[in-house]
Amino acid sequence: MEPADITAGEEGVFDMTYSIYRTRGARRFTISAAATALIAGLSAMPAYAQEAEESVGANDIVVTAQRREQSLQDVPIAITALSAETIKNQNIQSVEDYFAMTPNVSFQSNGSRDRKDLAIRGISNQLNPFADVRQSSYAFYVDEFNVAAGTSNPQIVDLERIEILRGPQGTYFGRNAVGGAINVITKKPVDRFEGEFEVGYSSFDTKRAQGVINVPIIPGVLALRASGQFEKSDGNIRNINRIGGGNDSEYYTGRVQLRFTPIDDLTWDFMYNYSDEEVGMRNGVPTGFVTRTWASVYYGRTAGLIGDPDGVGFFPQNNSRVNFNRPQSVGTKFEYFSTRAVWDFGIAELTAVGGHLVADSFNFGDVDGGSRDFFYEDLVLTRKSTSGELRLQSTGTQVFDWSIGTSLGKDTGVSDQSTFHGAASPLCPAARAGNCSGLEVTGADGNSSSRYFAIFAQGTVNFSEQFSATAGLRYSWEKVTNVSQTRSNTIVTGNNDRAADFEDLSPKFTLTYKPNTDLMFFATASRGFKSGGTQTTNSAALTNEFTPETLWNYEFGSKFNLFDNRLRVDITAFYMDWKDVQQTIRFQFIDPGTGLLRGVSGIANAASAESYGIEASFDARLTDNWNLSGNVGYNKTKYVDYPNALIDGVIIDISGEDLTNAPQWTLGAQTQYTVPIGERFDAFARAEWNFRSSMISNPFYYLYQNVAGEPFESPSYHNVNLRLGIEDENIRAVIFVENLFKADFYANAYEKAFYSGVQVEPSFRVFGASLGYKF
Repeated sequence: MEPADITAGEEGVFDMTYSIYRTRGARRFTISAAATALIAGLSAMPAYAQEAEESVGANDIVVTAQRREQSLQDVPIAITALSAETIKNQNIQSVEDYFAMTPNVSFQSNGSRDRKDLAIRGISNQLNPFADVRQSSYAFYVDEFNVAAGTSNPQIVDLERIEILRGPQGTYFGRNAVGGAINVITKKPVDRFEGEFEVGYSSFDTKRAQGVINVPIIPGVLALRASGQFEKSDGNIRNINRIGGGNDSEYYTGRVQLRFTPIDDLTWDFMYNYSDEEVGMRNGVPTGFVTRTWASVYYGRTAGLIGDPDGVGFFPQNNSRVNFNRPQSVGTKFEYFSTRAVWDFGIAELTAVGGHLVADSFNFGDVDGGSRDFFYEDLVLTRKSTSGELRLQSTGTQVFDWSIGTSLGKDTGVSDQSTFHGAASPLCPAARAGNCSGLEVTGADGNSSSRYFAIFAQGTVNFSEQFSATAGLRYSWEKVTNVSQTRSNTIVTGNNDRAADFEDLSPKFTLTYKPNTDLMFFATASRGFKSGGTQTTNSAALTNEFTPETLWNYEFGSKFNLFDNRLRVDITAFYMDWKDVQQTIRFQFIDPGTGLLRGVSGIANAASAESYGIEASFDARLTDNWNLSGNVGYNKTKYVDYPNALIDGVIIDISGEDLTNAPQWTLGAQTQYTVPIGERFDAFARAEWNFRSSMISNPFYYLYQNVAGEPFESPSYHNVNLRLGIEDENIRAVIFVENLFKADFYANAYEKAFYSGVQVEPSFRVFGASLGYKF
C-alpha cells in the first residue's frame, strides 16, 4: 500500500477516512508431548510437606493479589512477587529495577525518573503522556489505593512487597487493568520502637540518604511510622553551551503512616505520601536523525541523518553531551492521602479504602534541542484523583469463598501547553519582519474529567481439596468530559466542549486443580476493559469520541515445588486478543495555505492486535547459603489489522508489524552466596543479569524503518550487576557496580522540535557504596 500524505487537508489539519477492518480469530496453543510427560510426572509426585518452621526451602511469599492473604504458589495468577529482602538485596530503587526481575514486561522512559510508560505482555498505553486525563493500560495500587493517575514510579522505601500481576485483573483492580496490575504493599506501623537509616554514594556525585522510624504512641492502640529518601546527583549529561547546566537532579520523598486499632477486630490505617523530583534537563542526547517536518523546516530536505550542527556528536559515540542555548527545567510533584479500614466479623471481613491525590508536572525552557534560539516551551499539567472502594468478603477457607464490592471516583486534569518562537525562529511570520521572539507558535489548553462507578463480585467453589472453580464479574460505568482550545501563532484553530459515557461488563473464569499440596494447574479466561473518551481536536476526520479498548486473555499455567521446597517454579502460556486499540495521533506540520505550524493531537480506534507467549520463573535454594532465581519470557505481538495507521502525518498499513514497547525475549537471573564471618557477621556476594531483545520504542519506526540511521528500534542488551556486602542484625555495608560491561542501550526515542535529531536516553555504568544501620 502506498503511503498517503494527508498533511495538506482542509480545516488546517488534515482529512482522512478511517477504514477499520477487524479480523477475528483464535490462536491455539499446542502442548508438546514432552511437556505433557513432564506434567504427568509432576502430578504423580507425592507431597513432601513440612511444617513452616522446619522448611529449609525457598522462602514462601504471602501475597494479596486476590485481596486476601494467600501463599504465592496457591494463587492461580501469573504473578511475580518481590519480598522486602529481595528489594533490599537487589537495591531496587524504581520500576525499571523490579521489572528486570519480571518476565514479559518492559518500560519506556520519557526524560525523567517519574515519567515511565509500562508494558505487560506487550500491552502498553498508546496515549499521549501529557493528556489531561490519561487512562492507563495497567492498574497501579499502593496499599489498595489507585495511584495510576499520578505516577508510575512511586516511592520504593520501606516496602513489605511488590507484586506484578500479568493479564487482565479487572475484578479486583478495576477499569484500565487491561495488561495487568502492580500492587505495592508498604510496611505498616507496629507496636514497638524501631528504625533504620542508610546513606549511599555512587557515580556522578550521586548522594542518597533514607530512613525509617516507627514509634508506638498508645501501646496496642496507635502507632506511627515515617519513612523518607533524599537523592541529589550531578547527572550524567552536561550542556557544553556557555549557559552550562545538565541533567543534575534532586529527588525527595516522604511517607507518614498511622495505624489505629481501637479493638481487636478493627484495623484502620492512614497514609500521607509526598514526592518531588526536579531535573535540570530532559535525559537525552541527539541521534542526528531528523523527522520529516523538522528536516524540512531546519534543513529543507527529507527525513534522515544530518551532519553535526552543534558539535557534540551523536549517540552512541556521544552519550553525555548536548548543546542547548536555553536552560531547561523538568519536574513532577506528587502527593496523596489514603485511608484503609478493615473490620473482621469472624465469618466475613469489611474493607473500606479511600483517598485523594494531586500530581503536578512541568517542562520549561529549550525545546529545539540545539544551539540556535529557535523555540522554547512552557508546559504545566495538574492531575487530581479521588476514589473509594467498599468490599465485603468471606474469611478463612470455605466450600464457597466470595467477595462483593463497589467503587467510585473522579479524575480531573488541567493543562496549559505552549511553544514559543525564539530569536532565530525559522517559522517567524512574514508580518513580524523577523521580530517574533516570545510569540506563541502553538498552544493548547485543556480541562478534562472522568467520573466512574463499578460493582464487582467474585466467588470460588471448592469442590474438593484438589479442584475449585472461580467466576468474577465487574460492571463499569464512566463519563468523560473535555473542554479545550488549540492555537497557532495566537490564532484559535479549535474549541472543544465534549462529553461521552461508556459502560462495560468484564467477566473472569478460572479452573484450578491441585493433585497434591506441591502442585497446581490453572486455566483462566478473563476480559479487560479500558474506557474510551472524547477528542481534544476539532478535526472533522476524527469522531467526537473514541471507543473503549477490550481484551480477552486466555492462559494456562502451573506452579509447583520440588526437592523438599528447595525449588519453586511457575510456568504460564497465554494468548491475548486486543480490540479497538486506542492510538495517539500526534504530529506537527506546516500548513501549505498559511505557512504556519499546526499541531494535530487526537485518538483513534485504529487497530486490533494480539499478544501470545510463555513465561516462567524459578526460585531455588541450592544450599543453606546459596540462592539462585531466574525468569524467562517469550512474547510475540503484532497488529492484526491496522491498514490506515497515521504516523507523522502519513497513512500507512502496519498490519502484521510488532507492537511498540514489546520485546520478544526477556530473561533474568540472580544469585547470592552468603558465608558467616565469625559469630556476628555474614558476608555475601550477589550477581544479577538481565536481557531484553530489541523492541520498537516509538511508532515513528513504522514509517522510517527503511531510512538509514532511524533510532526508533531500541537495540537488545545484556546488563550485569555485582554486589558485595557484609551485615549483621544492625549494620549493613555494600559496594556495587551496575551495568558492569557498559552496555549501550536505551528504552525510548522521543522527538520534540529537535534541531540535532531525535533524542534517546543513554545508559551508564555506575559504581557505588551504601552503609545502613538498623535499631
